[in-house]
Amino acid sequence: MEQIYYADIQSPLGIIWVAGTDKGIYKIELNKTEESFLKILESDNKVKSEYKRKEFHALEEMFERYFKGTPTSFNLPLDLRGTDFQLAIWKAVFRIPYGRLSTYKALAEDIGRPRAVRAAGNAVGDNPLPIIIPCHRVIRSDGTLGGYGLGLEVKRYLLNLEGIPTINESLRKRISRIEYPMSRDDLLKYFFE
Repeated sequence: MEQIYYADIQSPLGIIWVAGTDKGIYKIELNKTEESFLKILESDNKVKSEYKRKEFHALEEMFERYFKGTPTSFNLPLDLRGTDFQLAIWKAVFRIPYGRLSTYKALAEDIGRPRAVRAAGNAVGDNPLPIIIPCHRVIRSDGTLGGYGLGLEVKRYLLNLEGIPTINESLRKRISRIEYPMSRDDLLKYFFE
């Protein structure tokens, strides 16, 4: 039976539940009860779980900086579990810089599978480490936000926190001509100059 450590971290979005193994951070959930988070962990792995806040001190400090609007790289050991395709997509998403956007199509192309756009979207949706693997920075090619496992309001909040204005529908048609990833400054220039 594998040992999983977990803790809760306070954030402007509510409680962030985080779990890790001896290999690294394994799972993040937002606004769950402790009981429901433990059920998720048990259904994933049949694990023995133990609350250990100190194990996640570095991550807690990184979240603090991030939620203050400071560009933050979550360079911590991760224990990612998924198919080879999912792992490739998650690694591509992890490389999207703070304050920049990419698309599901660009991710599929980035890993050499340009026809696997829908599968790339599904892999992004299965991301076990939102915020750390910044799937909120991935939007549709037409400029709409697409989905987000934590909800579109959270996606908008995170994008705005990173200085990326969320796009309204009247601008949606123009965005399809944008090449991704695009910096915040380039995005603002494109729409407001």
